[in-house]
Amino acid sequence: MNKIKDYDLPSVRLSAGMYALTKLSAAGLTFMLVSLLMLFFPHEGGVPEGWPISVPYAIYAYGLPATLLADLLLRMFRSSSLGPSLVLYAAAGFGAGLWLASEQGGEAMTCGIYGIAVLLVFRLAQVAGERQPLLLPVFALFIPLLCLLLL
Repeated sequence: MNKIKDYDLPSVRLSAGMYALTKLSAAGLTFMLVSLLMLFFPHEGGVPEGWPISVPYAIYAYGLPATLLADLLLRMFRSSSLGPSLVLYAAAGFGAGLWLASEQGGEAMTCGIYGIAVLLVFRLAQVAGERQPLLLPVFALFIPLLCLLLL
């Protein structure tokens, strides 16, 4: 009888948990960067000028599902390099911007361009989080709460 070594098989729950933590961390880092950038541009009540909704709502309600779809497509095409993932994330960002504009009443082209920029930052934040896993809980939990309290 062949015995399967437990340490050779990756835990599905651990992989799924790390994936979810990485996604939430990337969303938190993106939220922090966009919030800091928003300090230099006109905004009213947490909503930047030209955006139909607030930054956290845009990132977590529209950007996060778009990144999940982009990751699904990357898995289907079995691509792990940065170039194709940035192209796919840019396309998903444009789609997320159009989705946001259709539901919230913004200008389609402006929201699409903002969506591309936000999702490219999201992807780069995800890559940074994968390289520094000890910072994942900080950017997933504490930084978004701190940004909501301060900004």
